[in-house]
Amino acid sequence: MGPSSFGLYCTLEIIYSLLAVGLLCQSLANISEIRGGDSYWYLALIPLLVAHAALLMFNGIRKEVSAKVVSFMLAIAYGSYILWPFTVGAEHSAIPWSWLFGIYAMLVPVFEESPRESIIHSLVFPVLLVVSSVAAHLLKGSPLDATELLIRVAYLGFCCALLAGLARFALNAVRESDKTYYETLSAQLLLNRSRDYAKELQDFDKLVHDNVMAALLDASRNPGELPQRTRLLARRAIGVLEEEALKSQPQRPITFQALTEQIAEGVEPWNQRLRFVSDSIEKHPVASPNSTLPYTAARAFTHAVTEAVSNSARHSGTRTTQISIRTEMRRPFNSTRSDEVRPYIFCTISDKGQGFSMSDIGFRRLGVRVSMIRSMEDAGGMVTITSAPEKGTRVVVQWPHEEPNAG
Repeated sequence: MGPSSFGLYCTLEIIYSLLAVGLLCQSLANISEIRGGDSYWYLALIPLLVAHAALLMFNGIRKEVSAKVVSFMLAIAYGSYILWPFTVGAEHSAIPWSWLFGIYAMLVPVFEESPRESIIHSLVFPVLLVVSSVAAHLLKGSPLDATELLIRVAYLGFCCALLAGLARFALNAVRESDKTYYETLSAQLLLNRSRDYAKELQDFDKLVHDNVMAALLDASRNPGELPQRTRLLARRAIGVLEEEALKSQPQRPITFQALTEQIAEGVEPWNQRLRFVSDSIEKHPVASPNSTLPYTAARAFTHAVTEAVSNSARHSGTRTTQISIRTEMRRPFNSTRSDEVRPYIFCTISDKGQGFSMSDIGFRRLGVRVSMIRSMEDAGGMVTITSAPEKGTRVVVQWPHEEPNAG
């Protein structure tokens, strides 16, 4: 779920909450025409509709998306059709006063991103209206105007198909916008890295020029045997060049402090939704910021954290993602006292969003399995993912690796 898609879902929540107000007015007008009123238990649909619409409006304004809240629309719609033949109101009118409630539930297949379900619901709701009206006519003996029923069924089917189609069209449009956004973001990040690398090369070339030229000019001013000053200057130039060559070596180890800075740079595009929190686990001493890890491990670590934050922004359906970093200085778990202590670094990314089934990692979420888990394992680290539908997601990126059952 990209930023544009997320914004569309929030807007649809607000639109459908306003649609519920229209359905409420229409229902109250129809109820007033029923002599003797209707069953109290069936009239409970009215406050239920109002409460659900208020919750939708609340989520839409607060920029939160909950598939569980949206899916409750189906219970309201199906219940209104199925229960109608058993109410007191069915004795006076075969067609239920809640005949338009099917429109309200058409947001569900849009949230589930299922064109097939959109088509099914667009057909099922009109059929249910026919079945409900005919059943009320047969059970209660209430009058049934076939022409009126046909008009209402056609109107209900048209509205359901229209709402589903418009929402689908808008969703496809914002997906293209999300795709363009992420492509632009990736290009910008790549450009920033290229600029940083070019600046490093420029600084290195400047050092080469300044030191080597200084040594050569000094030597050119002293014909014959090189004086002591020239030898010292040449040695200094060589030392500086060797030092910079080591710094420019892409495979040099990275300190924990530098890794933290790289992570901060990598997640910068999502800073508006990130909440940096302190890690509550303090069982072991903190590792030194100058502790190092291999360059390949640092690169995989940063990529895994960035991927986790990006996935949370796209798929969680929440406004915020929490991130924390902690270090530990200890022996490996399940080790002996003779083992030396070593530094560990952990980054935890969590949200309280929609979550997903862990069984999907091996099949539907190939990117998670390859980009995050396998790349960290190849670099000597590990990624632990904990998630469940509607219970949020927690990702822990760790280096170095430990046994799965450790701790």
